[in-house]
Amino acid sequence: MVEKEDQNRREYVRIPKKYRVEVQEFVFPLKRQKKTVVECADISAGGLKINCNQRFTNGEKVQVKVFIPSFNKYHPGFFKVFESDLGQFLQAVAEVAWVREQIPMVSYEIGLKFVDVYEDDWNALRKMILST
Repeated sequence: MVEKEDQNRREYVRIPKKYRVEVQEFVFPLKRQKKTVVECADISAGGLKINCNQRFTNGEKVQVKVFIPSFNKYHPGFFKVFESDLGQFLQAVAEVAWVREQIPMVSYEIGLKFVDVYEDDWNALRKMILST
């Protein structure tokens, strides 16, 4: 749990959610990069915290795909007509903000900061978080 002082300093409200996330190094060609499937611990309009068995380094750029059930209902316009939770995701480029080793050489807690998100996805994420 985040201490009250830390929560007050945060720019964005974080909500605890265990969404499935695909993470891969942001190095071209992207199709050749290994995808690591993890679960996020929390998410905000500014980024997310994941638990991962792969170590990433501070400042490293990664591509993330966060699978969010019913995400389309927060999108503007035609996205709202899609009812299936399949394929509902937020895709972004993120930067590794911090890494904490949980189990030496085995498990890491990683903070990711969004640096490039499609504007409609970002607005949909903000709406979703504010409605929670």
